[in-house]
Order: sequence, then C-alpha cells, then structure tokens
Amino acid sequence: MKNIIMKRLHIVGCPRSGTTLMMELCATCFENNGFCSHEMNIFVEPEGKPDIYFSKKPSDIKYIEKVFKKDDNLFLIYMMRDPRSVVTSIHRSRSGEYFCNYRVWKTCNDASKNLEDNFRFICIRYEDLVQYPDKVQLQIMERFSFLKKKCSFSKYEQFANPSKESVNAMNGLRPINNNRVKGWLKHLPRIKSELEKHPEMIIDLIENRYEGDSKWTDILEDVILFEHKCRYPDKPPLFKNMEIKFRKWLKSRCYISKHKL
Repeated sequence: MKNIIMKRLHIVGCPRSGTTLMMELCATCFENNGFCSHEMNIFVEPEGKPDIYFSKKPSDIKYIEKVFKKDDNLFLIYMMRDPRSVVTSIHRSRSGEYFCNYRVWKTCNDASKNLEDNFRFICIRYEDLVQYPDKVQLQIMERFSFLKKKCSFSKYEQFANPSKESVNAMNGLRPINNNRVKGWLKHLPRIKSELEKHPEMIIDLIENRYEGDSKWTDILEDVILFEHKCRYPDKPPLFKNMEIKFRKWLKSRCYISKHKL
C-alpha cells in the first residue's frame, strides 16, 4: 500500500487578523481530506491519513519556525492586518472589551519576518482578501500548486458550514466585504492609547504600507483618553511566557523526531 504523505496547510497570524475567515475559506473552497473545526495547534496530529489537511492556530506563528523550516510538507498562510484594526476589534464572546493589543500584533509580525523568504510561506493581507477575494484565492493557488479549487472565495458563504466557535470569531457568517477596513476610525481613544504606549506603531504602519507618513495621527490631536479593557495585558507575564516557550521547544523536538526530519 502506498504510504500517504500529508500536506498540511496551517493558518497563523495575530488574533483578530482574519485567520478564522481564511480557515473557513480554505476549508470550503479548496479540495481537502479534512480540517479542524476551529483551532488546532501545529503539534496536534490530524486523525486518519489525509493527504491534504487544513488547520489554524493564530499564536503558532510565535513558535513554529523550527518545525516549519524542517518539514517540507508544512505550508503556512500568515494573515497580516492593519494593527489599528487589530487593536480595536471586538470578539462576540468577550463583549465590553477589546480582544488584542499592539504588543501582541508586534510579536506576531516580527516572528513572521523570519519565515517570509520560504516558498512554503505566504503572507496575505486581510485588506486585500476582503476587497479582492478571488484574486487572493488565485494568488494562494499559484503559490501552493497542490490546492484545487472547489468554489470561489467570493461565494464561500453559500457553501460554508462553520462551527459555532468560528461563527462567533467572525461575528457571524456573511458575504465577504470590506466594510470594516476603516472601522478603527470609530475607536480613536483606543488608537491614541495604544499609540502613546507604542509610538513605534507609526513606523510599522509605514513599513507595512498602511500609511505613507505620520500625518494620519492629526485626527488624534483632540481625542480624550480613557481606560480600555483588553483580553491581553500591556506587559507579557514573564514566568508564564517562559513556561510556554519551554513547552513549545519540547513539542518542537518531539515533532521533529516523530516526523523524522
């Protein structure tokens, strides 16, 4: 019997950058033998012997470099989104607070830079996806030739069957549109607060082509600051982070050993 070598397409990125949408698009619009219902980290093996499997875990971008560079059958889609949109995004399950902050966005963005030269890695901008979904679908297929189209990204909501968790993360199943690209303009106190803590955001916006200069900050001049609740703390929990990094290091070693890489 022929030994099946699985190709795994894994979706990563900062939380609230469109990873759930991308996961649902891939699972619905590309031929595959299986996919996770919502989230599944890279160290969890799919059941059975699929030849093409889709999974998603946003935070894996921070820990996946070692196994990604050794596993030729692992492919990554990294979702990039304007940090102003990320820090002002609200998850349906956590009403009354913002979900993410600039610190987390920066950590994920920096981690992605170590992978971008690999042909098995592709960065997709959320803003491009919601404006030109079919063009982005073609871009992904051209990079990953093993993917076969079932239906168009622009029509995915007609065929998708997302889990309850995915529906909550996307704040509902609906046609793709770009209505939220400038949604951060409705949350200027939050933007000003994050900018005062992280003035380097201005440089990141320019380097990632979201702004041409710092002139956009003029809209914040008369904005009044107030406290905002957020799922993630402003400072990373030191000992917890050390423990997580150690566990991910051990799991990376096990992954490499198990896959004989």
